[in-house]
Amino acid sequence: MKAELGRERIPWSIINKGIHENISYTHTNGAVYRINQLSEQVNGYRPKRELTQEDVKLTPKKSKFSRLEFIEFISRHLEQIIHLKLKISDQRLKQHHLSPKGLGDDLYFLTESYHRQNRLFNGKYSMTDFITPQALLKLQQKEKVKLIFEHMIPKNLYLNRLVNKAQQGILTYDEIYNVLMKYYYTCTVTEDEDNSLPPSKMQDGWDRQNAFYRYQLAEIEFIENPKTFW
Repeated sequence: MKAELGRERIPWSIINKGIHENISYTHTNGAVYRINQLSEQVNGYRPKRELTQEDVKLTPKKSKFSRLEFIEFISRHLEQIIHLKLKISDQRLKQHHLSPKGLGDDLYFLTESYHRQNRLFNGKYSMTDFITPQALLKLQQKEKVKLIFEHMIPKNLYLNRLVNKAQQGILTYDEIYNVLMKYYYTCTVTEDEDNSLPPSKMQDGWDRQNAFYRYQLAEIEFIENPKTFW
């Protein structure tokens, strides 16, 4: 099913959520969006009239998601968590807490914490960056089905890298920030969609740059998460 939504035509997530490393981005609908073109659209916008002080008073304050702030928040706390876990004396317990499962749980709770602190939380599935049209439809229709909070790049691929550097004593905040900014993208999917994705690896041919490679090869369409489902 294709979702005919305006957000598919202009993926504002490219600007707001910080996908700045790519010169262009190929959406699942086949369109190619270039960063400079999108920036011109945003910078070219002007309100119909200047806002007055009265307008500002009457306009309710709304929290907006900023990927830059979000990644900064979780990177800062994840750095503390990893260094604390390295001090665990029991080796088996340390191994568990530094595993992708253990750190993945930390990553999830930090994600929830950021959304709650910034009044962005609207349930578990409001926190993902993207959502598939099928999953969105089930949420809108309030169907009692299981959905999946899915890491678009399996988290073991980048969390193990951070742990290895931490064990060598060379892990820095900048390294954590750059890795999460590049690889930490999530999507709400149905169980059937989740079953069509390789659970812990990327398919052959991945260039280690394209965060959406698994979805493209599985032909799973996704859109920017609207954050509200009714």
